[in-house]
Amino acid sequence: MPAFNEQLQIESAIKSVPPWVDSLIVVDDGSTDLTYQKATSVLPEFGKIVKTTGLGVGGAIARGYAEVISQLDADNVSTSDWAVVVMAGDGQMDPLDIDNLLAPLTRVPFVKGDRFSHHEGLGEMPKNRRLGSWVLGKLTSLASGREVNDPQCGYTAVTVDALRQWDWVSEWQGYGYPNWWLLNIGADSIPFESVPVKSVYRDEKSGIKVFKFLPQISFLLLTGLWRRGWDWYVRGEGKTPITSRLAVSSTWFASLLLLLTLPMLVLLDPPSLALIPALFGLLAVTWKLDQNEVARRLNRI
Repeated sequence: MPAFNEQLQIESAIKSVPPWVDSLIVVDDGSTDLTYQKATSVLPEFGKIVKTTGLGVGGAIARGYAEVISQLDADNVSTSDWAVVVMAGDGQMDPLDIDNLLAPLTRVPFVKGDRFSHHEGLGEMPKNRRLGSWVLGKLTSLASGREVNDPQCGYTAVTVDALRQWDWVSEWQGYGYPNWWLLNIGADSIPFESVPVKSVYRDEKSGIKVFKFLPQISFLLLTGLWRRGWDWYVRGEGKTPITSRLAVSSTWFASLLLLLTLPMLVLLDPPSLALIPALFGLLAVTWKLDQNEVARRLNRI
C-alpha cells in the first residue's frame, strides 16, 4: 500500500483490507503530514510500515515488493503460490475487487484492474483524467502491442515468482509505472489479463498534473514503441521470422519517411493530399503485421 500525504484516507484504506490477507506492507514515501502516525494507529497485527524518502509511486511499490520477498525468504517460505496486490493508500480502490484480481493468476503471472469495463463505470473520476486515461490507453496499446483499456489503473496483482524473474520492476520510480510495466510485458511477450474494478472517488485531489504528465508518458511510450520495433524487427530478437522482419520494417520505415516529408508535400502547389490516406494505410498495415507477431509469440509460450 503506497502512500504519500494521505492522512485523510490512509486509516480507512488500511481498515478496508480483508482480514484473510497474510501481510500488509504500507510504504510511507516521505509524507510530510500525519500519514505515518494515522497508519500506525490502525495497523493490524499482520501489517508493517516501511518509510522511504520521496522515491515516487513506482519506487514505493518496488520497495513494497522487495519487502514482501524479504519476509518470505526470512521465513523460508516457498513462494510458488504467493501473490502481491497493490492497493493504494488514497482509498480509491475497492477491497471487494481483490478476489477478481487474484483469480486469473492461475493462468497468467500479472493481472491489472480496468475501471472502464466495470459495470458502475468510472464513478466521479474527473473528466480531464478520463480523457487522459483514454489517450494513454490508445498509446500504450500501440507501444506495447497489447490491448489496454485502462493503463493508468494501479490496482494490480502479480505472482511473487514473476517478481523474482523480472529485472525491470524497480527501474521506473515515479508516475507512469503502469505504462512502464506494460511496455516491458509487451516487449517480453508476457501474458496478462485485465479485470473490471470499481473506481472510488470522493473529494481527494490527485497529485498528477495532467498537462505535464501526458507529454512525459507519451514520450516514454513512443520510446518504448521504437525500442520494441527495433529489437523485434531489425535485430530479430525472439526469433522473429524473416518474412515478418522484412514486412514490418518496410512498412514501418516507409511510414516514418512519409510522415517526415508530409508537411512539405502538403505545402506543394497543388498539395499532395492523397499521401495522407497512404500514410494511414501504411500505419494500419504495420499495426496488423505487428499484431500477428504478438499473437505468434504469445501462442508459443
